[in-house]
Amino acid sequence: MGKLHIVGGGAIGSLIAASAQKNGVPYDCYPRDRKSMPSWAQWQDGQTTMLKPAKFAPVALAETDVLILPLKVYQLNSALLQWLPYLTQQPTVVLLHNGMGGLETATELLGYDYPLLLATTSHGALKVKASTGDVYVQYTGVGATQIGAPQIYAPSCDSPPPDTLSDLSQKKPQLANAIAALHDALPPVQYQGNILKALWTKLSVNAVINPLTALHNIQNKYIADAQFEQSRNAICDEFTQVANAYGLDFDAKSVHENVLSVAKATGENFSSMHQDVAHGRQTEIDAINGYIVDMATKKGIPVPENTLLVERVKALKL
Repeated sequence: MGKLHIVGGGAIGSLIAASAQKNGVPYDCYPRDRKSMPSWAQWQDGQTTMLKPAKFAPVALAETDVLILPLKVYQLNSALLQWLPYLTQQPTVVLLHNGMGGLETATELLGYDYPLLLATTSHGALKVKASTGDVYVQYTGVGATQIGAPQIYAPSCDSPPPDTLSDLSQKKPQLANAIAALHDALPPVQYQGNILKALWTKLSVNAVINPLTALHNIQNKYIADAQFEQSRNAICDEFTQVANAYGLDFDAKSVHENVLSVAKATGENFSSMHQDVAHGRQTEIDAINGYIVDMATKKGIPVPENTLLVERVKALKL
């Protein structure tokens, strides 16, 4: 089995590292700031797991290794440029982020035929500063990770991804082995033959919950309130028009129902965009609602609600 190499010191990356430690899967972490890297993880039953000391700099990876990038979309370009000299053996790269646009960044730098996986997770994790000043990661919600090989429309890559994990094992064993390693570290990891549909589904949820919670300084559960009904419906309608223009098959009513379901299921949580605004960090608005606007523009589809949300969230930083 190859080793997992986890870039960044965020909550989800640290959770993967802690679970790998707990389950005996080899791993290393490479945070930008070693001081902000969690020292341990606290599980839901109160048990703790200590993390290995973080690495200072990238190292050359073997083909059997897995490079995991649980970063913001806007951080991907610089991270990949830093790692590029160490990827000569073409280890599997896993993109794990909110929003969209990461695939375009990765293929531009790595090439269309690079062994690449896209993933999205519903596990919940939060970085917490202890009274001692140490940072730890708290496991806040059991979830699952969906993963798959992207459909890339390029002259050398015109065949669709395998429908099943068994087919993937036959055609692309390197990717199947990487998925197995991730499953061993933090289960369950579920293979999706159409991972882009799964990512667009998550985008529809993020497009509603993230900007509205950030703009109104509220927890996720309040998104279901009647005062947001008009905005929710408008975002979902625009999302559906854009997604379906790119060959996906969404129904606006079902999209809206799924948004409400997620908002209620994660009711006590604050969205990542809410937290970014609260802590004065750059938001992922360009990779979420901004992505919908960009894709709509290419098809000539008006999306006034999403356009307004992008402008309003960006204005919060002023």
